[in-house]
Amino acid sequence: GLCHTDVKKVLGQRWDLPIHLLGRIVADPEIFSSRYNKWMADERSALFSKLVFTNTIPTVVKGTLPKLSSWLEQGIVKKLTDQRRQLCMSYAAETKHKIFYSRKVGYFLQVLDFEPRVLDGKGNRRPPSEFKELRFANEDQAQLALCCLNSNLFYWFVTVFSDCRHLNKREVDAFPIDLLALSNSEEKTNLLRLASQLMLDLQEHSESRTMRFRHDTLTVQCIYPKASKAIIDKVDEALAAHYGFSAEELDFIVNYDIKYRLGRSTENETDD
Repeated sequence: GLCHTDVKKVLGQRWDLPIHLLGRIVADPEIFSSRYNKWMADERSALFSKLVFTNTIPTVVKGTLPKLSSWLEQGIVKKLTDQRRQLCMSYAAETKHKIFYSRKVGYFLQVLDFEPRVLDGKGNRRPPSEFKELRFANEDQAQLALCCLNSNLFYWFVTVFSDCRHLNKREVDAFPIDLLALSNSEEKTNLLRLASQLMLDLQEHSESRTMRFRHDTLTVQCIYPKASKAIIDKVDEALAAHYGFSAEELDFIVNYDIKYRLGRSTENETDD
């Protein structure tokens, strides 16, 4: 959506005029949406002319209205729902096989098989508060889930179905994936290799930063997923085979919001 300040800049001083939408009352109304729009400062004058609406489809995340803008995205959602299973169906309690995800939403998400290092002012390690854990029955499923949640596909999924402010457990739980089928697929070996490669790459590109707060001074391992985009793209190529995405659908997913995701000079940072 656009805030009043944005609308005023686009329309000039007539920004407070009401808009009335009238229509017949029908038993089965259609609902239309646009995508979640982002823009650079010099794009403001063309914001409204670039809006595209498409008929939304039944949501795969309860309580959400999908932010779609094309038939191609509708096709991707259909192939996701064909999985018939969601990530939460593969969770397991009391197991050592776990991964961690940050609730922060930026141009990249942070999903790791290690907890980023956070040291207090006395050099003692403390858990990063923004990271939540997920547990799985075995290591293969944990690593495959790691790939899924690091993918461009999941970034798109979160943008379409979330509030775009936080990565809530609701969206993580609802992500359509049959981990058992993926564990027995031809893509498994490649994805496990990519998971290991991605985690090593994230570690290598991480940086330690000192952050001073009123109550303490923390030394934080900051993660920069943008530096590992090439590996993430390979994850999507493997997942595309599992979901049955076309070449056009894969290209859309890999390049979704790429102008903004790679055009940023700053990244998500792991902090307390």
